[in-house]
Amino acid sequence: MDPQSNNVDCSYAFVSHAHLDHSRGFRQSGLPLSSSKETAHIVSDYGYRLDSWKPLSSKGLTLGDIEVVPHNSGHVLGSFEFEIGTPEGTALFTGDFNTRLTKTMRPAEPVPCDVLIIEATFGSPSFVFPSEEDVSEDMIGWANETMKRGKIPTFQTDPLGNAQEIIRIFNESTRIPVVTHWRVSGISRIYQSYGHKLDYVDAKTDEAKEIVSSKELIFIAPKGLDFSSRQEFSPALVSGWALWSKDEAFPLSDHADFKNILEFVTFCKPKIVLTCHGGRYNHTLARCIEKDLAVRAYPIGLIPTNLSMRFDDEKLKNCENAILGITKIPGFTYSKRAIMREVQSYGYSRSEINLALKRLIDSGFLRVEESEDDGLFNQRSGRKDRI
Repeated sequence: MDPQSNNVDCSYAFVSHAHLDHSRGFRQSGLPLSSSKETAHIVSDYGYRLDSWKPLSSKGLTLGDIEVVPHNSGHVLGSFEFEIGTPEGTALFTGDFNTRLTKTMRPAEPVPCDVLIIEATFGSPSFVFPSEEDVSEDMIGWANETMKRGKIPTFQTDPLGNAQEIIRIFNESTRIPVVTHWRVSGISRIYQSYGHKLDYVDAKTDEAKEIVSSKELIFIAPKGLDFSSRQEFSPALVSGWALWSKDEAFPLSDHADFKNILEFVTFCKPKIVLTCHGGRYNHTLARCIEKDLAVRAYPIGLIPTNLSMRFDDEKLKNCENAILGITKIPGFTYSKRAIMREVQSYGYSRSEINLALKRLIDSGFLRVEESEDDGLFNQRSGRKDRI
């Protein structure tokens, strides 16, 4: 589910939605995977090829004795959570999810399960969002005041999800023209192709230039763009992280907040909860679930597994030879990071390189010396012939 590495060894993968931190599975050539057709449409617009992709219908997919059924996660266009049925019980993987009704998405669907694997992006009691109606009113008020000062109100947000929500907010409640950065426009066109009504003007068009000259508009742009040299723009962040921002910002989010997460857990009635995608909040959310809901909960990284990687022995031998070819000066030390970077350029994965290094060390061809920042691999003088 949402593989994070570009080199995963599994028989099949599932991608919950098209945000880049969840759709890395599409980068791996030859990896069989499934998602919604909307997700595939968006990632193909990013430039990823869909050679090994199959659409996942509402009926789901059966792999041996495991059945994977998708449900709406309420996050962005095409986003899924996955119900995983096995002979031992049922698991639910939420991906990113939102339990509130928005102008572009239906709420996430809670599914009864034995094991709930849940995102913890805002898994702390400090994240409780105001209603979308209140945030919308604040955004519109700020936009009007900004235009009165002769500035262009500029909302910086994710091009996928929040951007389309902002367009709908201003389309429904104002007559203010909406101009969008090309990255926002590209995603918005895909939304439109699936029936979403969005009225906006792409910034690269002549129509947009005429609108911008009047300064009677809002501009929607990706986060991270630098407007410091463009004094005519007045930027504001639109994100759940706005609760922490010291600058102009609005807490509109396509994720569940802390209260919504706990409510979702209650509806799913799991025996165990595993928290993920939340960094330090994985631990915070797990503690709160155990304390407030009396359900066993752990950060997913603490759960040991018996999953093992399968490696081709001939390829490992070639990888070992590549490492020995790099570390060929007796008595000289090489950082693991440098070895990893060089050998990866030959087409080997990090997992293959790590195992090849371990085999060489165990066999006595290399020895490891610990340093403060990295393990250093030092070729032993008088080594035997290459394997």
